[in-house]
This record gives sequence, C-alpha cells and structure tokens, in this order.
Amino acid sequence: MHSIRLSCLLVAAACLIAAGGWPARAGDWPQWRGPNRDASSPEVPAQLPARKLLWKQPLAGETHAGVVVAGEYVVVPDHGAGVDHLRCFNAEDGKPLWTHSVPNKAEMDFGAAPRATPLIHEGTVIALSAVGNLTCLELASGKVLWQLNLPKAFGAKVPTWGYCGSPLIAAGRLIVNPGAPTAALVGLDPKTGAVAWKSPGKPAAYGSFISGTFGGVEQVVGCEEGMVAGWDPATGKRLWQLKPDNQNDYMVSTPLNLDGRLLLSTDGNYTRLYGFAADGKLNAKPLATSDELGPDTATPVAINGLVFGPCYGLTCLDVSQGLKLRWRNEEEEALTGFFTAITGNDRLMVFTESGTLFLVAAEAAGSRLLGRMPLCKKTWSHPALANGRLYIRDSAALYCYDFRGS
Repeated sequence: MHSIRLSCLLVAAACLIAAGGWPARAGDWPQWRGPNRDASSPEVPAQLPARKLLWKQPLAGETHAGVVVAGEYVVVPDHGAGVDHLRCFNAEDGKPLWTHSVPNKAEMDFGAAPRATPLIHEGTVIALSAVGNLTCLELASGKVLWQLNLPKAFGAKVPTWGYCGSPLIAAGRLIVNPGAPTAALVGLDPKTGAVAWKSPGKPAAYGSFISGTFGGVEQVVGCEEGMVAGWDPATGKRLWQLKPDNQNDYMVSTPLNLDGRLLLSTDGNYTRLYGFAADGKLNAKPLATSDELGPDTATPVAINGLVFGPCYGLTCLDVSQGLKLRWRNEEEEALTGFFTAITGNDRLMVFTESGTLFLVAAEAAGSRLLGRMPLCKKTWSHPALANGRLYIRDSAALYCYDFRGS
C-alpha cells in the first residue's frame, strides 16, 4: 500500500518534536507546533509578503527536529559527522550565541539526528536526542543545568526510529516518554530533572503528547506502542486507554484537541473524532470517522471547523459534517507528499517537503491557492513563525525570512 510505504519512508519525518513555554511573550514559538501546540498563529498573513531573506546560518546536516524561538533566542538541533549539536542564534541578525555538542555515533534508519523539537521554558531550553539524551540548558548561555539519559535512567529500549516525542510541560511537570515497562511516561521537575512520578506501560511510539481539558478533566494525551491513552499530569495516573483496530500503525501524528473532543489521524487507522464522559474518560465509540485522511507522519491542522492534512494531496475534512471530505488538491505535485502547516486568519501556510511555501484559503468550498514562495531545499523540519519572522531549515542552513507587516 502507498501509505505503508510512505510510513517507512517518512516515519522519521514528523518526528519533529517539541514542548514548553518561556514566560511567553506574544509572538514566541517556544515548542512543537507553537505556543498552543496546535500549529496556529495570529501572524499568518492574508497575502504572502515579498520574499526577503534576513539572514541564514550554515548547519551540519539533515535533522528533522523543528525550530523554537523565545525573544532574541532562536534554537535549532543539528547533527553531522557523528555529533549532535544544539545551536542558538540571535533572532535579529542570526549571530551565533552558543552551541552545545555531544558525540552520537549511533546508527539507525534515517540517521541518528534529533527528531524531537526542543522546549523553551522559564529561561531554559530542554532538548531530547534520538538516542534518549535529555538535556536542560540555560537559554541565555547554553550552560548545562542537568542531563538524563532515558534508556539508562528508566531501563528503556531506544525505539527503532529513535525518540521522537517532544518534551511537554503540564501541571508544572516536564513530561517525556521513555517507553520503559515501569516508566512508559514520566513527570520530571523541569528545574532539576528529578523524577516526580512514573507511569508503567508500553514502549514509546513516535508522536508527541498534548495537554488539555477533556470531559472536564485536565490530562495529558498521546500514544504509546499500540495504544492511545490519557494520564493525570500531576500524578501520572492512567485515566483511560484505547487500542485502535489496526495495530500496524506507527502512531506518529500528534493528537488534536477540538473544543474538548479528541481528533486522531494516523496512517493505519485514518481519522477519528472522540468525545468524553463527564469523568474525563474517552468514549470508545467515535463521534465520526473518515478514511479520506490517513497521514503517514504529518500532523493535521484545524481551523474554521475544518481539518487539513496530507493524503494523496492537501485534504480538507468538515468536522461539523461528520468529517465529510470537502476537497482534495491532487493537482499540485508538491502538495501530494509530506508537508507541515501553520494556520491563522482564515489561511493555511503549507510547507512542503520540497521547501516551497503555499498560502491556501482555509475554506470548505474548494482548494484556493493564494500564493507560493520557495524557502529552502528538501526539509521535514517544522518551521517557526515568531515575532514577524519565519524560520525554516534544511540540511545545509537555517533561514530567517521577514514576515513583519505582512
């Protein structure tokens, strides 16, 4: 099947992973998929601005982890010649501020470069490598504050395609998923790395977790091997779990919180919308399903009651109509493969694997392209839209484009 082949080809891709939040200034992009972890931004333009590159900085090689931004600091993971790097640049002019480097000569499919997007939180940046090195550094200086190796600390096995889940802050805890039998999910003190709780379970899957209120209960939701589940972020207690019908599913996409309902969209089980009981437990019978959207590794986005994602083309589902297919753009070749997206202001910014940005109207009537802009070469890394600038990377460089006043 086309989707299964792409799963193997791209599974490292949407393992662009992240989490967190620096005493958040408006416009920062401190974690995986932005401030709210939903790939939305008020800075999405109505029309694309003139293409203006403000600066670019060389990088060591292909890395799937995304870019994060807080104030004057831009942080991006990097990897080359058997070394993991975490690099910090000045947002205004691209000047290198610091680099933290650690040898990593591991071998795995798609390389051993970081997949997880870092987390910026209260003056620190927390990064997770593909082999499970969790490091907390001072954002201003790059000084290491604490380190933890997940496999060694919890008796876990490194996943086949590496650790991909982006760190997350919920209920004051740093949430990561070692995937150990006694510590499938753990809550840490973000200041020290000390273990606050451990929750037993299955090996790690390849998606990031979210936090939110479902059924009136605050919880962390995400996937482990063969399972979707919810946890109490304060204690680690497992609140519910759901075993999907198709167990041949890589569990890469990040869940979406749609006004207290849970949207899951994955390669093996397609798209499902779930409701919750008043006690916060998920109702096993979905409210709606669709076999028109089954992204291999990308995470869909939601805006204006619509869900957009890649499946043989840019695909639009209508939530109010039971996830009805509204349209699919199969004409633009660049939109038929992997892409990431950022939503806002009735628009969809689609960043294709080829490095071209498409601006699309977020409407049910049909696919209406409003502009396109080449940004970089091949990329699977999630960009950041922050404080009037767009940051995107490929294997050669980090690029900063001017989106102020757009």
